[in-house]
Amino acid sequence: MQPMNLIPLLFFLTLWLVACASTQEQEFNRNVAEANFKLGVGYMQSGHFEVATEKLLKALQYEDDYPEAHNAIAVLYEEMREYGPAAEHYQRALNLKPDYTLARLNYARFLCLREPVRTAEGESEFQKIIADPNNAGANAAEAYAGLAICARQRNDPVQAEAWLRQALDLNPNNTSALFELARLSQTQNKTLQARAFLQRYHSQSRPTPQSLWLGITIESSQDGDPLLRRDYGALLKAQYPNSDEARRLKQPE
Repeated sequence: MQPMNLIPLLFFLTLWLVACASTQEQEFNRNVAEANFKLGVGYMQSGHFEVATEKLLKALQYEDDYPEAHNAIAVLYEEMREYGPAAEHYQRALNLKPDYTLARLNYARFLCLREPVRTAEGESEFQKIIADPNNAGANAAEAYAGLAICARQRNDPVQAEAWLRQALDLNPNNTSALFELARLSQTQNKTLQARAFLQRYHSQSRPTPQSLWLGITIESSQDGDPLLRRDYGALLKAQYPNSDEARRLKQPE
């Protein structure tokens, strides 16, 4: 009887062990990345941007091919006015996942708001999202709200309002449209309308430094409500004491 040749068996066993180790390492990296991604988003939503940056960068350290983490840190960098890194991470997210609608919406809005020479490019992207049958409903509403932001940047409030109304027709609870309509109404000195839109916004979304500051601005008008203004100010200082909006807020007399 011929003795069994153990060399091929040992070779394949070694390959199997290496593959198992590699799979376990990948799974470990993915779990660490996901945990830090969730923590980063949580810290970002609560206004703790420094810690949020640390967590999201750690997520990408463990898994760089993570489009959701690239999109999240792009939003964070944009919020911190670091537009170069924001653009890089938006593009990285879309390179990894071209059909990532949230990143497409965020990047199109970024182009309109932060790179005025590329407003037309941002508008074109929003139109593509609207035209895609897969983006009916909420995504299309968000794209119409984005188009309104682009129109506002072009100083076309009439078109902006038309897009925002279209967004609300598709989704009456679209927070982007509600916030933009509150802002637009405030600039037109329509205090009651602005207040109503902002209250609808706050019924659907956690207050942000920007929304609280808008509330303060609305209620600072001649027909505003001083008690509401005080409440917005107190909430801003309590929840976002380190925000630019809180620093701009005058101390009560």
